[in-house]
Amino acid sequence: MTTHPGGPEDPIQDSPIQDSPAQDSPAQDSPIARAIAAANTWAVELAVDPDWYAEQEAADPLPADRPLVFALRTPNALIGRRSPSQNPTPEIDCGEDGGVSRRQAQLSTDGKHWWIEDLGSVNGTYLSTLDDQDAGVGLPQTPLEIGIRHALQPYDRIYLGAWTRLTLLPPMDARTEAL
Repeated sequence: MTTHPGGPEDPIQDSPIQDSPAQDSPAQDSPIARAIAAANTWAVELAVDPDWYAEQEAADPLPADRPLVFALRTPNALIGRRSPSQNPTPEIDCGEDGGVSRRQAQLSTDGKHWWIEDLGSVNGTYLSTLDDQDAGVGLPQTPLEIGIRHALQPYDRIYLGAWTRLTLLPPMDARTEAL
C-alpha cells in the first residue's frame, strides 16, 4: 500500500479491484473499469469512535486517525489485529486498538446478505443496527454471542475494542439511491 503525504494508507485506492485481470485486455484495467468495479463493491469503514472510547474507559489514549475504507472482495473477511509472528493476517486490520483480539470476528456473505460472527474475542463484538441508530437507542450494551452469525444490513455498525467502529457500506450504486 502507498502512504500518501500527510494522510493514512488508502486501502480502496491502492488495492486492486480485480483479483486476476485479463492480461490481454488493457480496457479492463482502465480508470473507468476500476471505477465501475469499485461502485459494485461492498465496503467497511473503520473509524475511531470517541463515544465508544469514553464508554469503554480505556487506558490507552484515543488516536486521531482518519477513517479507512476496506473493500470487501471475498466472501469472508477476518477482523482483528495484525500479529508479526502469527497468521492469518486480518483483511480488516484494526491497527493499534489493543482491545481488539487478533482474531476478533468475521464478516461473511452469500453474495446477497452479510453476517458478523464473533470468533471468541476477549472483549466482545457489539452490533448497532441502522434501526437502533434511527431510534436513538445509543451504543450497544450486550456483546454478540460467540460463534453465532448475526445478519447485517447496510449501515449497521459494529463496535469492538477500545475505540473501533466498523460500518457496513453497500455498493456505491445503492448508496447513491439512498441520497
